[in-house]
Amino acid sequence: MTTSPEVSAAATDLRESALPAKPVKGHGWWPYLGPYLVFMLTVEVAGRLPAGAEGFALFLKPLAPLLTILYHWQKGAYPELRSGGLTLAGASQDILVGIALTGLWLGPYVFFDSLRLDDPASVSWLPDFLRADTANPFDPGMLGSGAIVWVLAARMFGYALVTPLFEELFIRSFVMRYSEVYWQKGDFRDVPLAHYTLRSFVSTTIIFTIGHVPWEWWVAVPWVALSNLWFYRRRNLWALILVHGVTNAALLLLAIFGGNLFNDGLGRALSLWFFV
Repeated sequence: MTTSPEVSAAATDLRESALPAKPVKGHGWWPYLGPYLVFMLTVEVAGRLPAGAEGFALFLKPLAPLLTILYHWQKGAYPELRSGGLTLAGASQDILVGIALTGLWLGPYVFFDSLRLDDPASVSWLPDFLRADTANPFDPGMLGSGAIVWVLAARMFGYALVTPLFEELFIRSFVMRYSEVYWQKGDFRDVPLAHYTLRSFVSTTIIFTIGHVPWEWWVAVPWVALSNLWFYRRRNLWALILVHGVTNAALLLLAIFGGNLFNDGLGRALSLWFFV
């Protein structure tokens, strides 16, 4: 059965009307840059709060960027999040990739003592700022033993849900596309998601890496490079948000339940709280 041109045109109009229209004014940066900058600001503010304000900072750091995202969402931003979801098969693959990338992030610091500062027996030519400082890890008991569950829930919310959302919006949806049009002063929104160029690949790798503390650079580079390759295959931002979220959630779960899984070079149990 054939469809008349009028019916086809009407169907196309109906599908397109379900998505927010692309903004025609402005550069469109703030929905992507704003949450990231707000998070950086809250981290700076949290570091200057007086002793005893750890609980406030724990909730402030994820809530501030999340509220920024919700503000832009209700104004019609993020068409890439509105136009496509995940299938069960696709999400299952994303979860497996996220778990594999957890091993990549964790492995070097577990098996190479020279990448950590906590082992006096290890001799390393690396400067201290490129070695993991395990002396001040995340403390789930910061609000007392009775609040540990709430502290861990708040940390999981921020680390595995909010952080992947605003980081992937910034890195994979903004930086990856903006790097392609920067020299031409073009509109990054005209660039398709997951469009490969060497410039965008290098740009996302650099920006993602320098957004982490220096000792994480060893694993940040291969993590973002490999997840970029997965993004080119999936072409779905939700897929990368899920991959990122699974990696972070797995790291936190390993810190909670895996305290006796690994030993350092002196045979002592290696706490994994410094990862989160």
